[in-house]
Amino acid sequence: MTYAHTVRYVHLGEPINALMSWPVAVVETTDSLAEVARALAENEVGAVLVLLDGELVGVVSERDLTAATAAGAQGGVQVTAADVMTRDLVTVPPEAPLVEAARIMREAHVRHLPVVSDGFITGVLSMRDLFEVMLREADRPF
Repeated sequence: MTYAHTVRYVHLGEPINALMSWPVAVVETTDSLAEVARALAENEVGAVLVLLDGELVGVVSERDLTAATAAGAQGGVQVTAADVMTRDLVTVPPEAPLVEAARIMREAHVRHLPVVSDGFITGVLSMRDLFEVMLREADRPF
């Protein structure tokens, strides 16, 4: 059986919530690096959000995981998401324009941007998603 779906083309002037991903992949601060890697692989994403008591406290990306592994994190010590996560979070509200998200990502040197509204996670925006929109805009005839 084949299923059809509507494709909506998003433009850079539209709000982040037009493109952000939901649901988001999350792990707990106490989850091991193996559990973080599993969450990344199973959800086919490049970053997971890290929660402590249901509150967003960090992000672990594939790069963070790779750096921790390269530094010998797999030794006999249990390394957790809290040990390798990025703690200085940069977030955006869902109503902000996509072009603003692109500027924030560039200035903060991040590839994944948690989308937060009133203290609640509403999604994640990835550079990969944004890149697709930018390419489509560039390919549009004037």
